[in-house]
Amino acid sequence: MTRIEERGRARLKLRFPDWRARFDLAASEPFLDVCEAYELAYVGLDYWTRSDAPLRDEMIADYRDLMASLELEAQIWGSSLREQEGKTR
Repeated sequence: MTRIEERGRARLKLRFPDWRARFDLAASEPFLDVCEAYELAYVGLDYWTRSDAPLRDEMIADYRDLMASLELEAQIWGSSLREQEGKTR
C-alpha cells in the first residue's frame, strides 16, 4: 500500500468512524484506488479552498461532489466485504 492510499484510507476512517474496521480489512486493488483518489481529491479541495482564483467556488463544489462520490464507493466496497464475511460464516 502506498502512502497516498494509506492517507486516503485514514481520511475515510475519520469521516466514517463506524466503518473503520471494514476499511481496515479492505485491501483489494479497487478499494485502494478509491483511497488514493480520495486523498488526491482532498488535496485538491484543500488547494482550492485556499485559492483566490476566479474558479474557486466552482472547483470547491466539484471536489466536494467528487469526494461524496468516492465516499459512497468506499462504503459500497466496505459493504461488499461485510457480505463476503457473512457468506463464509
